[in-house]
Amino acid sequence: MFVRVLRQRFRLSQEQLAESSGLSLRTIQRVEAGHRVSYASLRAIAAVFDVDVDKLELELYAMDKTDTEYRELPLWVRLLLGRGWVSSSRRELRFTEIVLAVLGGVLGVVWIINRFWPIVYDPNSSAMYASLLMFLFAYLVSVCIRVGDKYSAWPLLGNTKPQ
Repeated sequence: MFVRVLRQRFRLSQEQLAESSGLSLRTIQRVEAGHRVSYASLRAIAAVFDVDVDKLELELYAMDKTDTEYRELPLWVRLLLGRGWVSSSRRELRFTEIVLAVLGGVLGVVWIINRFWPIVYDPNSSAMYASLLMFLFAYLVSVCIRVGDKYSAWPLLGNTKPQ
């Protein structure tokens, strides 16, 4: 692709580039399609464009992917999202967040009902503490989801999920 950009910048057709470099048209087409060619072919193309052959090779072969494909997640994000241990998907974490929030709400309603109509003797208000704990866990799972969204971690974590 880089050769195509250079060729267009110099206003050359593929045939003209092949003729001026001494290569075949098929070789020029392969280079522009991103296929590997010999170092001698790269030298001939670099001579036409007056660029360093090593820079041309680097542009052709090392930079054909986006930076997100090479990006490594920070350690704290990998630990937070469970990469290598659990490897939950975004959908699984969202489901867990909803379940925890619903459980927290149910326990909160039980605690409120028990305060006004004491059905079960609960001197320590354990339903209240359990409700608050469920809401706290739901919030932490929500934070995990947001961090995964911020770092675009879901495609990266998908490769580590056990089959």
